[in-house]
Amino acid sequence: MIKLIFDDSFEGFLTAIYDAFYSKEEITYIGVEDNSDLDMLTRKIYIETDINKYRKVKDAIVCKIDPLALNKIYTLYLSSYTNKGLLCYKYLKLGFKYGSDIHKHLYLNEVKDVNLIERRVTYEVHRFTGFVRFSIINKKFLYASIEPDHNILELLSPHFADRFNNEYWIIHDVKRNIASIYNKVSWEITEMNDDMYAYLKSHNDEFEDLWRSYFKSTTIKERLNPKLQRKSMPKRYWKNLTEMQE
Repeated sequence: MIKLIFDDSFEGFLTAIYDAFYSKEEITYIGVEDNSDLDMLTRKIYIETDINKYRKVKDAIVCKIDPLALNKIYTLYLSSYTNKGLLCYKYLKLGFKYGSDIHKHLYLNEVKDVNLIERRVTYEVHRFTGFVRFSIINKKFLYASIEPDHNILELLSPHFADRFNNEYWIIHDVKRNIASIYNKVSWEITEMNDDMYAYLKSHNDEFEDLWRSYFKSTTIKERLNPKLQRKSMPKRYWKNLTEMQE
């Protein structure tokens, strides 16, 4: 039995899937480095990202299944699901067997799980289109920090590139130390260090105060419903919402 460890890129993800298909041993895990103990029968194999293998798997998914399956797998990769590599491997084994009809086999656990994870990721993207709160930094660019459950920056950025296409902005995923940076033309994902985050997070501007004042002034105390509020806007997101800051 073996565990396949890749470098946490999508290219590495599909490279590991390629090696899994050609392995003669039982695969028990496909993912990034984990801290779990190995038993006497299990060993780790570190996979070096191979663009040729990545392209072969990607092309095979599109040609032998369909582009929809590739989109689902990419969304699965962006999710925080612990054993997404092994799920992808099992899903593709079925996909190469059934072709595009895989989407009709909703009773299969692998198909149900992939669809469920896809819904959770896309739903979180939809939520954050309304949860992102920008501050103006030095009257030059907009900045917002978020801590989503899934790695959604790439899926979220097109919405804000369209909505704020005439602004410079940064959306920072604090949990993953990455940020999407937009320059009025295009956006890209890059790493964000702790020092830069501390500087940006400590900044306060007049629009934050105006937003808090507006939020308080429009709140009708008699109609407050904390239970409904937590359902619509989960508490784990509150610390990055301007109106929830004192």
